[in-house]
Amino acid sequence: MKRTVVIVAVVVGVAFAAAYSNRGWVYKKRAFVYAVTGELDRAIADFDEAIRLNPNYADAYADRGVTFARKGELDRSIADLDEAIRLNPKNALVYYNRGGVYGRKGELDRSIADFDEAIRLDPKDADTYRNRGLAYNSKGSYDLAIVDFNEAIRLDPKNAVFYTNRGNVYNRKGDYARAIADLDQAIELDPKFAAAYNSRGDTYIHKGDYDRAIAEVNEAIRLGPKSAVAYITRGEAYEAKNDPDHAIADFDQALRLDPSLAKAREGRERVQVLLAKRSNPGAQTNAPAR
Repeated sequence: MKRTVVIVAVVVGVAFAAAYSNRGWVYKKRAFVYAVTGELDRAIADFDEAIRLNPNYADAYADRGVTFARKGELDRSIADLDEAIRLNPKNALVYYNRGGVYGRKGELDRSIADFDEAIRLDPKDADTYRNRGLAYNSKGSYDLAIVDFNEAIRLDPKNAVFYTNRGNVYNRKGDYARAIADLDQAIELDPKFAAAYNSRGDTYIHKGDYDRAIAEVNEAIRLGPKSAVAYITRGEAYEAKNDPDHAIADFDQALRLDPSLAKAREGRERVQVLLAKRSNPGAQTNAPAR
């Protein structure tokens, strides 16, 4: 009987120890559900409680950091991801997420450093190569970007996004044949991927084939009618084709969809200057001489 009591006592003791070490787990799980359903403030409140119950809960810091990023609170996101890494420096996903936040802040060297570490810890994750490639592209390091997109495609050769990303870099390098080949492949893999049509349209603008560009972006808009970027691209094609009325209509629609887009405002202003010159050819558009 005593032996049974001892065994029961040990089992109960182990159970209490497990419960103690896992305190906060229930709050974290509920927080995850809130985050998935878009209830971000409720998610953060539950992550707060999970961390209060277990201040060494690395995953709770990591997930709260991602939730702050979704809210646009990037500094708070980085603070949480820093703590998650301090508690568990072997988690590649946390470096990946922090690299993404640094990228959103425009801190590209820090972003790349985090993706480097994520790749060191998990060298077979195609998305990490892709995101490091995007950071290199933003820095203007196009050849390094292409190397990363090549590796992402090697690891995941059926991913239309990766071909589109690489095609965009080739477009920026002026290698239009390779750009179009990559975008063709992206569309073959995913005929409903609107961004690939938009990028192929942008490439045709650079090639000077404006009618083909407009046809491509028409398809992008048909597939993704809420894409402000597509309206900007088509507006630029109309602008290049010397069709200011259609250009302004597209820039206006882009601004209706996303009023923060400076590129749409700038395009509209350029076309308005052109229209003003046409309606009054003798008007001075610069300041008069003193």
